[in-house]
Amino acid sequence: MYVTQASWKSEIFQSVVGFLPDWAQGTALGLFLLAVLTPWALRTWRKFVYHRALRTGRPIPESARYAQGRGSDHLGSYAPMPRRDDPAA
Repeated sequence: MYVTQASWKSEIFQSVVGFLPDWAQGTALGLFLLAVLTPWALRTWRKFVYHRALRTGRPIPESARYAQGRGSDHLGSYAPMPRRDDPAA
């Protein structure tokens, strides 16, 4: 019985890359690495900008806000209207 030490994801990746010529294997690996590292770098950069803005007291740019919520948190014109008899409104 043959038991592999690698996960099924790495087996699929190796089989797909194995069909490519040598020069394309390096390119595919580089593109995969770029696709993994780019979101991490952007996330780290946004955190850096957010903390720098907090230290200097400047307004935080919209693209750098950390944990800013999702679309359902910002209903805009679709938000329910406050009741007229509500004293908190």
